[in-house]
Amino acid sequence: MKKWTVLAFVLGVSMFVYDSETQGGRGRVGVGGGASGAAVHTYGAGTGTASHTTTPIVGAGGGTGQASKGSASYTTKGGATVDYRGATVGGTTGGGTSGAKHVGGVQVTGAGGNSATHVGTSGAAVGPGGNAVAGKSGATVGTGPGGNSFATKYQGGVAVGPQGAVAGSTRVGAASGPGGVAVGGTHAGAAVGPYGAVAGRSTVVDGHGTYYHSTTAMRTQGDFVRQGVAGYPCYRSGWYGRNPGAWYAAGWTAGAVWRAPVWPACVGYGYPVQPVYYNYGENVVYQDNSVYVDGTKIASTQEYVQQASTLTDAGFAAKVSKDEEWLPLGVFAMVQGEETRSNYIFQLSINKQGVIRGNYYDAVTDTTALVYGSADKKTQRAAWTVGERKTPVYEVGLANLTKDVTTMLVHYSPERSQQFSLVRVEAPPDEKK
Repeated sequence: MKKWTVLAFVLGVSMFVYDSETQGGRGRVGVGGGASGAAVHTYGAGTGTASHTTTPIVGAGGGTGQASKGSASYTTKGGATVDYRGATVGGTTGGGTSGAKHVGGVQVTGAGGNSATHVGTSGAAVGPGGNAVAGKSGATVGTGPGGNSFATKYQGGVAVGPQGAVAGSTRVGAASGPGGVAVGGTHAGAAVGPYGAVAGRSTVVDGHGTYYHSTTAMRTQGDFVRQGVAGYPCYRSGWYGRNPGAWYAAGWTAGAVWRAPVWPACVGYGYPVQPVYYNYGENVVYQDNSVYVDGTKIASTQEYVQQASTLTDAGFAAKVSKDEEWLPLGVFAMVQGEETRSNYIFQLSINKQGVIRGNYYDAVTDTTALVYGSADKKTQRAAWTVGERKTPVYEVGLANLTKDVTTMLVHYSPERSQQFSLVRVEAPPDEKK
């Protein structure tokens, strides 16, 4: 009974199935008897038909099982139609292993021609020792008015053994409309063993766009991010000695790179008394290939990216010295979406000409590159690049760098920008002097 409870749970997540004729053929190991039926029904003001057959299976090795298939069609009062077909096969081998698989799909077509189609499969097996494995996959596509369309695909699985369990899933999707195309994906996984558990998730969104990300949510996210990067070696006092090519102003004392500036300090470096905050997804929004600030269109998305590139070019070309006065802007971890761990750490500083210098640390490869950029004295937009590369361009409001968390944009090309977040990283205890 326990085995079939596991199987029923797994198969229950994918009730819409298709390709029943192919899957029904799995009964070829031996059959006997069967049952079938068909009916025409009236559902309220709509009508529909349905059919279903079930066939028992007896294998030569003593295994038993059952195969079933069915289909139905329903038309609503408003003229929409729903069609589905599916099949399930399951049983137990002579050795005591139980398994089942479900496959099929559903299609919905609206009276106006809009449509959505979903297909998927799921399966599970439980061995005599209690070990189990299960998985599912599927895809959905749809079209709507005005040329809008979407598509998604998912795949996931779980395995349970004597020492614990592991599970994972992937979901990707794309949507298109008059405003352009967006593509995104999510990967998630979890494992439980005799010594504890671990889980993680990452999300990526492609294409132009800003979205609202509340300060409260970013602060909560920031607490997790800081915990995750606390052990990184970068920007500590001894680290610069091991990385002689890294940027460090000559006049700085130990721990200076971690200091958070206040806006009056930026005023002392030639910026207006009134700060300008660029809160992407809130007062700065991408919409219909245009950029709006406080509800007013200020540029096309391509023009906006070009303006940021101009700032990085000016910063790269600037001739500066480490002996000048440099204001530390702090150390920041970059994350996207709901990520709670960062592998990309910036250390930033600015001089009185508005030139930005600093370092970029990649925790995955344990490598460092220089940062080149500048911040406009009028608009207060700050932008920089990493190393010799002209893209991607990283952009944020200079005043936003006085905060502990803030949104930012990363421009990969004039046609592609993504919203990220910056989380201020606090100085390690031995650096707080």
